[in-house]
Amino acid sequence: MIRIKSIFVKLFITYIVILIVSHFIFATTSYLLFQNNLTEMHLNLEGINQLKYMLITSSIISITITGLFTYYITKRITAPLREMNRVALQIARGDFNQSVKIRTHDELGELGQTFNHMTHELASLDKMRKDFVANVSHDLRSPLTSIHGFATAFLDDKIPNDKKRHYFSVIKEQTERMIKLVNDILDMSQIESGQLEIRPALFNLSELVRQVMARMEVEFVNKNLNVELISREEQDIYVFADADRIDQVIVNLIQNAVQFSTYNSSIKVFLNKGERAVVSIRDYGPGISQEEIQAIWERFYKADAARTNKAGTGLGLSIVKHILDLHQTDIKVESEVGTGTTFTFSLPLTLNESTNRK
Repeated sequence: MIRIKSIFVKLFITYIVILIVSHFIFATTSYLLFQNNLTEMHLNLEGINQLKYMLITSSIISITITGLFTYYITKRITAPLREMNRVALQIARGDFNQSVKIRTHDELGELGQTFNHMTHELASLDKMRKDFVANVSHDLRSPLTSIHGFATAFLDDKIPNDKKRHYFSVIKEQTERMIKLVNDILDMSQIESGQLEIRPALFNLSELVRQVMARMEVEFVNKNLNVELISREEQDIYVFADADRIDQVIVNLIQNAVQFSTYNSSIKVFLNKGERAVVSIRDYGPGISQEEIQAIWERFYKADAARTNKAGTGLGLSIVKHILDLHQTDIKVESEVGTGTTFTFSLPLTLNESTNRK
């Protein structure tokens, strides 16, 4: 059995078959009608034959003209599909600067618009992928080069004894930087595959914030930052959430604040309690323009495209947003260029905390 793959050929054959069948029915009906009324019409054999030839000739002319018209119409109808097929092949080869020319406003036109939107999204994703590879390569190459250089110097006994501890600390810092990068990539992979899960439980949010700040003290010292925890609450605040993931959120937000803070500046962490526990992290860095605020949650987005501030791969804030979305809570950004940025999110209090508040 022959299988026809072209929709153009299928439509054309369908129209021709319909045309032939309709003419056959017309000829058959006409013949039966003439057969029953031949005596009344006073036609002889020659007249009947002439009438048959006229019907056959008319049918051939009709089928030919209608067939040509059908060919033209079918070609016009299937042109957008052939165009989409051509563009799809180009996209498959990696050329995302293609688009379908839309000439109609029917269902095929809507399909073409959807196809163009898909092409635009693929082009954006491909650009982000290339930027991500470039950023990851940069962020991996720098610490690896440092570690390799120091390791070589240690093996060659070129490091004085009084400097060894300092260089070991540098190696440790660069190693932690790579671990952070790898963990962010793994987390983003879990988020994209829908495998990132949260396990809410009761924990002390106040203590968690204090522990995070203590762990990050070295980063504060390196930039001579004054980091302050501010809270009006006399007692610790307990919340119901995934402690490990909230730890990750707070670390990423404070690291973001450190990254964009100038030397000898300040970072303030606010921890308060209302209907919910509220955490705010404020820096006094360059701030974020209103046009960029929505974009900072996108994967691989980097406000510092020139890397003058050595901004990371653009995964930290995206991971923060996904984790808080899983906790069914929003994160708000207040920023003004030149004055700094504040990130704020909230978490549900435990049952006892909520009761006491009321």
